[in-house]
Amino acid sequence: MQIEIKGLCISSSDSDEYQLIEKLINELSPNTKIYDFTDVLEDFTILEKCDFILTIGGDGSVAWLVGIFFQKYGTVKPLKPIIPVVRPQSVGFLKQMDLEEERFKIGFTDLLNNKFHIRNRTILKSTICEQTYVAVNEIFLMSSPHLGQFTVSIQHNDEGYHPITTTMADGAMITTSLGSTGWGLSYKGQINLDEDSVELIFAGGIHSAANFTLSRKPIKIQFKLKNTIINKNTLNIYQKRRKQLGLDEDLDPTSTLEIAYGSRVLVDGRIVGLGTRELEIDSSDSIPFVFLHSESIVDKTLKLTKQPDVK
Repeated sequence: MQIEIKGLCISSSDSDEYQLIEKLINELSPNTKIYDFTDVLEDFTILEKCDFILTIGGDGSVAWLVGIFFQKYGTVKPLKPIIPVVRPQSVGFLKQMDLEEERFKIGFTDLLNNKFHIRNRTILKSTICEQTYVAVNEIFLMSSPHLGQFTVSIQHNDEGYHPITTTMADGAMITTSLGSTGWGLSYKGQINLDEDSVELIFAGGIHSAANFTLSRKPIKIQFKLKNTIINKNTLNIYQKRRKQLGLDEDLDPTSTLEIAYGSRVLVDGRIVGLGTRELEIDSSDSIPFVFLHSESIVDKTLKLTKQPDVK
């Protein structure tokens, strides 16, 4: 039984790709009204006229859309179910439709024929430098190029945070199931099929480092810099250089250099914080995704392992 799609929102950074998808949709569903996501950023009520959102590009296009929408409106609740349309050259673990013309027609016809289901996917939220961000893929507290000590705790009922591990590493990453197919894999994480969990992955950890699968409870990461570069000699050099540049003496040079050489926080690959010593991450929110019955790699594995959908 065919469904009627009254409206679709398209997000694309490439005008040619946008026009191609617009043309194909007009051929397959001429009564469907198409809206540009850039207009949604001016007026989110446009989404009330849409049944779905198509993101065109790689897997990162979804992270960009969700992140920019949250920065604009402070919520993700108005977002409609997202359908990633992935370029043929992209890996596209999230792929539900292909940008190649004939394959797109097959996928969109499945959508019209009601051969899909909707599942909520976990996202992360954290306040960094007094600004709140959401991450579709991961939040990464890094201490590169110098080793740091990371203590990870989880919140238990009303008892506050309880430490679960402390280790020396180059960074600590929390990934969602969506993010587990991306950067997390580069750091020896696993593709996570369980929407009720997130992954803790240590980058460049020493012998005591261990990755964990954690429930969707609030997580705290605390960081201490173990940095041999910031010492009496480098502090003297730093102050001399400031004087040469005509700058006033730094009254707290250690803290300044810890910002420059200490930690940095990346949200979906974008640096949003420097010198962060503590990070709290909330994984209670989610966004809706469309899954076509033609199935992506992850969807097929999920089906074969009989992983239940998140309600």
